[in-house]
Amino acid sequence: MAVLDAIDHRILDVLRRDGRISMLDLAERVGLSATPCGRRVKRMEEEGVIKGYAARIDPAALGLTVSVLCSVRLARHGTEGTEQFLSAIAKRPEITECLLVAGNVDYVLRIWVRDLDELGTFIRDVLQSIPAVGETTTMVILKHDNPHWKAAP
Repeated sequence: MAVLDAIDHRILDVLRRDGRISMLDLAERVGLSATPCGRRVKRMEEEGVIKGYAARIDPAALGLTVSVLCSVRLARHGTEGTEQFLSAIAKRPEITECLLVAGNVDYVLRIWVRDLDELGTFIRDVLQSIPAVGETTTMVILKHDNPHWKAAP
């Protein structure tokens, strides 16, 4: 486990909000000069703290206006059922997250679709048709708001 100080955490906070920031701007925002800031970023990359950089895609710009969390309880546990389920969902672009969870369900999926009709078709014809799936419960997300992960002004 990496040992991080307050400056490292400030660097991570800025990068979380803007992964494309220049090293010079990053250094200025965290109160360092560019060279030591760059060394810290490189160290955190090498230690696996920073896994990579990615674009945040606006689903609405792609016509995806409905987001849901869908809990899945498997009918068949064990290697065969789990592999069958994971293999089937890996091919589906509608599923943007798959979380193995503890509790009364096995997985929670985040699903993005264009509308409720598309959601119904996806749940019925895709997800519930996977033989390993025993039961699903869907929660429509009404509002997305996580102030800790928003882009910096």
